[in-house]
Amino acid sequence: MIWLFDLDNTLVDRAGAFEAWASGAVAAAGASADDLAAILEVDEGGHGSKEALARVLIDRLGWADDVPGAIGRFRTGVLERVRLYDGVLFSLDVLRGAGHPVAVVTNGTSAQQRGKIARCGLDEHVDAVVVSGEEGVAKPDPRMVEIALDRLGVADVDRREVWMVGDAAHADVAVGRAAGTRTVWVSHGRSWDGPDRPDVVAPTTREAIALAASPPGAVLS
Repeated sequence: MIWLFDLDNTLVDRAGAFEAWASGAVAAAGASADDLAAILEVDEGGHGSKEALARVLIDRLGWADDVPGAIGRFRTGVLERVRLYDGVLFSLDVLRGAGHPVAVVTNGTSAQQRGKIARCGLDEHVDAVVVSGEEGVAKPDPRMVEIALDRLGVADVDRREVWMVGDAAHADVAVGRAAGTRTVWVSHGRSWDGPDRPDVVAPTTREAIALAASPPGAVLS
């Protein structure tokens, strides 16, 4: 099997890192719980417009920064606080140890996403990294999957031998479907409320991997 993983909120806790940073920024500005709620809402777990988030931060926290400056501030805050989910490296190592190629397929800027990967020590635990900001395309464009498979040296593999794992239905599940792979949705306790349920749904990435690898010949126990 081939394993393609989203980065934010799949391998690393980007949402938790942003909330921790935002809580500190709100406290430093003497702002309120309502301000924090507004900031978290517009962030959309990392999927919201960065420009819109910057404007809310400037407005709610009284920053003197312009929009690019505010974007830089919160990106730095996330990068300083981001952490891997527990057990993720172990699961990746088990997959690779069994001969299963592993790649990260992530939307975002090169500096930010590569920075998270380096900070969390993911580099040595995956075989390839595909970042939308480096490729000129982004999930759910299926070219992101095709680039990853090419980097792994398996461009001609049967797409049903490929798992796309991620937390975002509109990006990760959608790109897997567009590329014809199997899909794994990391729910973080949410309910799937649309049609066409993914092949595997699990609350955490480790549980998702275990379920996806559970048929005969599974590599995880």
